[in-house]
Amino acid sequence: MTAALLEVNDAEWGYSTGSGLFFPAKRVSFHVRPREIVLLTGPNGAGKTTILRGLLGLVRQGSGTIRWSLPRSLVSYVPQESAIDRSIPATALDVVRTGNPTDWGRGVGPARKALAHLGIESLATQHYAWLSGGQRQRVLFARAMVGSPKLLLLDEPTINVDAATADRIGELLTRLCTQDELGMVITSHVKDWVAATREVKVEVR
Repeated sequence: MTAALLEVNDAEWGYSTGSGLFFPAKRVSFHVRPREIVLLTGPNGAGKTTILRGLLGLVRQGSGTIRWSLPRSLVSYVPQESAIDRSIPATALDVVRTGNPTDWGRGVGPARKALAHLGIESLATQHYAWLSGGQRQRVLFARAMVGSPKLLLLDEPTINVDAATADRIGELLTRLCTQDELGMVITSHVKDWVAATREVKVEVR
């Protein structure tokens, strides 16, 4: 059996508040292998985003163990689309190029390749803010693919899109997972829009 890219055992993460460290979710355990999609489900406010931020080292880990079998350079993060500032006059190509900030000057080629890989090269010169919700989400996927990652962490990729668009996003992620042998950890407050390998329920503490 293929080794896990990531193993999480009885872990929790929290962030500082005025009254101390707050842990929003109960401890979780899961693993993800290449070509697997792990769906972290739970209501809004359950702490799903905190788990992803914890895996990225952005919030404090309170307990449990995390085991990686790949370098962090092969882990890519797709934030919620609503977290991106649309007031910046950037094209889709500009947004994708930020996926490789250390090589901005030579990043046009890889960025165009990533857009083509997702079938949206025609959007390259369009302003990101003018795109539809589904198109913007695909641009963020292309941004994440610039560095040829092996593990994607995606935070609510179907937020602010309708059910039909969510289904198309699910089909795209399933294709990328299989075609590029990716592992994925996805947060979502809804289910059944993507063919997840396993579901992990995140419960409020």
